[in-house]
Amino acid sequence: MKSKLMTTAACVAAIILSQSAIADTEAQNAAAPAAASTAASHADSASADQPASVDDDKPQPQPRYSAAMKNAGASGTVVVMVQVGADGKAKSFHVMMSSGAKALDDEAIRTVKGWSYKPAIKQGVPAEGYVQVPITFNK
Repeated sequence: MKSKLMTTAACVAAIILSQSAIADTEAQNAAAPAAASTAASHADSASADQPASVDDDKPQPQPRYSAAMKNAGASGTVVVMVQVGADGKAKSFHVMMSSGAKALDDEAIRTVKGWSYKPAIKQGVPAEGYVQVPITFNK
């Protein structure tokens, strides 16, 4: 009985070790292409397509959240879709998701009209694009 238990234990140990060795080999095989892919993506990042974005290098005006808005209980998030031209200038604004309060929606539009943007990049060239900008008003 003892030898049967030892044989079973040895078989289980061998299975565990072989599974571990297989997992290690698979991890090494997966790491090599991933490293090569990462290096290639860094080399191509200068010419990679990028969406339009808010220019985080410049300070952006904050929304005004008046006492009247707060006292009225208005709060929430407004998502504004901004069309950005190839020159980086905002061309149009549209409320994609309303806060439910017109005053907050209007303030969000007024705010993002004063922001600076970066154009989309397509095939290494500035292009027109869109960016969604969330503006949150909390009491």
